[in-house]
Amino acid sequence: MLKGIIQFIKSKTFFLHLTIYVVSLALLIWLVISSLGSYTSHGKTIKVPDFKGLKVADLDKFTADKNLRYLVIDSIYDAKAPKGSVIKQEPEFNTEVKEGRIIYLYVTTKLPPSIQMPKLVDRSLRQAVAMVSTYGLKLGKIEFVPDQCANCVLDQLVKGKKIEPGASIPKGTIISLVVGKGLSDEEVGVPCLYGLTRKEALEKLVEASLSIGAISFDEPKDSVSARIYKQSPSCGKQASINLGGSIDLFLSADKNKVIQRSDTTATNKKVDEEDFDN
Repeated sequence: MLKGIIQFIKSKTFFLHLTIYVVSLALLIWLVISSLGSYTSHGKTIKVPDFKGLKVADLDKFTADKNLRYLVIDSIYDAKAPKGSVIKQEPEFNTEVKEGRIIYLYVTTKLPPSIQMPKLVDRSLRQAVAMVSTYGLKLGKIEFVPDQCANCVLDQLVKGKKIEPGASIPKGTIISLVVGKGLSDEEVGVPCLYGLTRKEALEKLVEASLSIGAISFDEPKDSVSARIYKQSPSCGKQASINLGGSIDLFLSADKNKVIQRSDTTATNKKVDEEDFDN
C-alpha cells in the first residue's frame, strides 16, 4: 500500500491535481482580498471636517455630501457655548479616515445638570469659597455681620433666600454668603488690587475678610480681560478698613489705563501686555 502511494505521488496525475489545487487556492485568496478591499474602500481616505460649533439640527445637511456618518454620544453643559451645538469630536478635525467612518460628537445641553447644595454653614469663609468653586457654583455677594465667630459662614443664600444643604440646584447657581466678622471694631489693612482681575481680587479680599462692593466697567464692557485700574478705598501703608468691609472696584480692558501698584511701595508701573493675554 505504501509503495502504491509513493508511486502515485511520483505520477503526472498527482502533479496535475496539485497544480490545479494551488492555482485555485491562489485565485480564491486573490478574489477574497479584492472583494474585501473594495468593500472597505481600501486605500481611500478623506479628511474629517470641522464639526465644532455646528447646531445639532444642521448636522444632516452638513454631512450629506461628505460620505461620513455621525453619532452624538454625549452631552456636556458649557455655560459659554451655544446650547445644542457641537463642542468636541472624535476623530479630530483634519484627521484622515476611511469613507463612511462614524464621527463621534459631543454637544452642549440646553439645561445645566442639577447638583446637591453643599453645606457651607459653620465652615470658614476660605473653605466655603473653595467648595463653591469645587461644586461648579458661582460665588455671589458676601455680607459680613457682627457675630462672635469671625470668618464663619452663618447663612447660605440663593436669590436672597436660605437654601438647605442637599437641596437640588442647577450647576452654576450663584451662592451668596452671610459671614461673621466678630464683635469688635477690628480694622485690617486695605489690600492693593490694581492690575488684578475680578476673580483674583475676590480671592485676595477673602483672605483679608473683606468683600467686593460696587463694580464698574469701562466701555466697552469686557469682563474677561478687564483688570482693576482704580479701587475705593485706595490702598496704602496707612489705609485701613473695618473687618468685613467692602471695596468698590473699577475695571478696564485698556492696558494703557490699568496700573499695578505694589502693596509695599508707592511706585506704579504699567501692566505687562502678557498679563492681559492670560
